[in-house]
Amino acid sequence: MKQKTWIAVIVVGTLAINAMAYVVVRKRRASDVPPPPPVSGTTTPTPPVAAPAPPSEDANEGLSRARRAAGLAALEDRDYDIAVREFTEALSLRRTPGGDLVELLRIATDLQSRERDRGRVEPTKPAREPTVTRTPPRAKPTRTNPSRATPHAKEEPPEVLEEPRNGLLLVTSTPPGLVVQVDGKAVDMTPARLPLRPGTYRVALAQGERRLMEETVVLEEDGVHSLNRDVSEQLAPPAPTRPVASTTPAAPPPPPEAPPTTAAAAPVAVKAEATGRGELDITSPSLYGEVWVNNRPYGFPPLVAQNLPAGPARVEVRVNGEVKRRMSVEVEAGRRVAVRVR
Repeated sequence: MKQKTWIAVIVVGTLAINAMAYVVVRKRRASDVPPPPPVSGTTTPTPPVAAPAPPSEDANEGLSRARRAAGLAALEDRDYDIAVREFTEALSLRRTPGGDLVELLRIATDLQSRERDRGRVEPTKPAREPTVTRTPPRAKPTRTNPSRATPHAKEEPPEVLEEPRNGLLLVTSTPPGLVVQVDGKAVDMTPARLPLRPGTYRVALAQGERRLMEETVVLEEDGVHSLNRDVSEQLAPPAPTRPVASTTPAAPPPPPEAPPTTAAAAPVAVKAEATGRGELDITSPSLYGEVWVNNRPYGFPPLVAQNLPAGPARVEVRVNGEVKRRMSVEVEAGRRVAVRVR
């Protein structure tokens, strides 16, 4: 009897397990069935594709330049709170922070803290209550003995004269990176923060050996003088001049000359080879610094270094006097070689 019971239990369990497996397999097959194809003649609506947003880098760059100009104007007016705000906004609008905005923001913050420290007033002491003073009784005059020597009063030490406090000269330019000269000596590159003694100075902005601007500055004791100049027009290359049409009748062309002989052309070729000079057209789109060729400054790119001897030339890009890029270029006689600093 027990053996039949166990056989029945095993059969029933096997049937239950097979039924559960069948249900699971059927559910998986139902989920894998693809959806029915759409009926012909009906169109399925497609979701609208959003149009790409126009790039806003150019707008942000223009707004950043406007904020920088407003900050420079605030520095000239000694409104350092507005200058700090404008430089901060200009720095946040730039996608890749760089240039002189970080230095200008540091200078404006320093001037702001200095102005606040100067404006602080020490707390005044509370006024004391008036005290009633009693006049002492008159004392009888005493006779002095001339033989007794009176003690000499102690001599007070002489007052020490305080040295005059230095003033602060702030020099900025558009574009930045120009050499600042004070009384003919190069001291820094724009933007520059120069603590100087009170007096009159001759301040100039230079690029290489060329002076772009020169001005006399009077600096007072513990004062701040801002000097901001835009010299972009002086650094831009001159526009090509177009020939003006003349109303007078043109002169008849001269008679054709005989072709030059080989004997006449020979001296010209010899002279071109004897000079052995060439030019370098230097550009630096990713790094803004002063270009030096063969240990000689030529200014800021883009520029053309002329009258260079043929052969290898060493080109360097320096930022604040530190060499950032160095490369060797071959100068070809009678030709202009393009150099791109990366």
